Amino acid sequence: MTLAYIFYEKRKNLHVLKKDTLGAISDLRFMASIQKKLGFLYDSETTAIEALQLVKALKSNSTNIESKIGLYNQLGMIQREYNNYNEALRFYNKSLILASKFSDSITIINNMANIYLDQKKYDEAITALNYIYKSSLTLKNENQIARALNNLGVAQSKISEPEALTNIMKALVIREQANDYIGMYSSYKHLAEYYKTRNITSKAQNYANKAYDVAKSINSANFINDALSHIIDLDNDPKVTEYKRLSDSLALARRLGENKFASVKYESSENIRKAQESELKYKNSELEKQKEGRLKLLYMSMAGFIIILSCALYFILRFRHRKEKLLQVYNTETRISKKVHDEVANDIYHVMTKLQSKSVRGESVLDDLEYIYAKTRDISKESGIIDFNQDFKIILKDLLLAFQTEEITIITKGLNSIHWDTISDLKKTAIYRVLQELMTNMKKHSKASIVVLTFQKPNSNLNINYNDNGVGSNLKKHSGLQNVENRIVSLNGTITFDSQINKGFKVKISI
Repeated sequence: MTLAYIFYEKRKNLHVLKKDTLGAISDLRFMASIQKKLGFLYDSETTAIEALQLVKALKSNSTNIESKIGLYNQLGMIQREYNNYNEALRFYNKSLILASKFSDSITIINNMANIYLDQKKYDEAITALNYIYKSSLTLKNENQIARALNNLGVAQSKISEPEALTNIMKALVIREQANDYIGMYSSYKHLAEYYKTRNITSKAQNYANKAYDVAKSINSANFINDALSHIIDLDNDPKVTEYKRLSDSLALARRLGENKFASVKYESSENIRKAQESELKYKNSELEKQKEGRLKLLYMSMAGFIIILSCALYFILRFRHRKEKLLQVYNTETRISKKVHDEVANDIYHVMTKLQSKSVRGESVLDDLEYIYAKTRDISKESGIIDFNQDFKIILKDLLLAFQTEEITIITKGLNSIHWDTISDLKKTAIYRVLQELMTNMKKHSKASIVVLTFQKPNSNLNINYNDNGVGSNLKKHSGLQNVENRIVSLNGTITFDSQINKGFKVKISI
């Protein structure tokens, strides 16, 4: 037991260094329990008070409440050893108020019943112990049942109730079957007392000796000393009796002296703690005022910084937006210039060459000019402003019709069912340009003969599915498809591409 105490003391010191208050409280509780079992009541009380002060410094929760229950109960048991019964009951009542578990309540009530026995309030003790015994039967806890029966029998024996001895013996049988040596010691001791008060000396001596044997098995100096004390009580020699009386009187005086010193120390520490708390509150109040002033200054600085940063971001984003717009204009102009050069200019040069030939016919030149006109119109439509005053579905149909040829069939599903007037012009522009890019990509690369476009609006989102039966490809997003994705993502929409060689090209759009 001494080694156990040393272990917990070392661990407590480590927990204090690590500022682990809960760990330190747990260690102090074990230390206080060991000190009481070793008979060091003053040390046990001091340790329990130290733990209680740590608990009070923490915020209340289930763990802290459990620690308080145990510590108040510990202090109540120590006060009983000092014969300070009222103080013991005060601690037990504190513990009982906090106890929420039924098992904790029974333990505390049992300890209170022992105080009633010490005060010779036998009726109150029997009432409490009867309640504990009946409650223990529902819990089916053999140790608790045995303890309740033993204590009930002891209380009943004080007023000579006939079932007293039966209850003490029942408790002894349970404890012997469970090899509960501490419980057996208690039973043997109480049986020795029972027979001594009835002047049946032989039986009293028999049980006193059994109690001594069990104390030796437990190997506790405290138990052995208590057992020898009961054996001496049975000796009728006047000198022995006088020695026992004086010894008990001196031991009690020593305990009471220790208790007085411990109480004074506890009260002094409580007064110091209250004074420190008052001083700390004043300092905290001053610190709070200073902190509020610093925070106010900090918030004003932060607000100024945020305003400056917001202005800077505004101008940066504005500049970037203008730059992007200029880049977009530049790219558009470059693309139109390239198309005019590659497609229109070459065709015009071809017509000029024809006109230089004497064999050219007027009808052929007119056909060529009409073809060039149509191509110029297509380039204009591709890059020009969309007129949203028209019905948008008609605009889309015209767009798709421009890509339909004898070799390419374009099928639309659900286009007429969409209420286009509920969709913003920004989204309409994105839809138009995306479909334009997909159709251009189809005409240039896919060699498709059938294109199917499906339009659906099951909820707030508009879903467009594109499918063609072209040659497909291993997906690599060139500038055209990348522009398509960027347009959809900028509207918080989603777009997925799906294509494999010889398995066509698919696109799913949701905005």
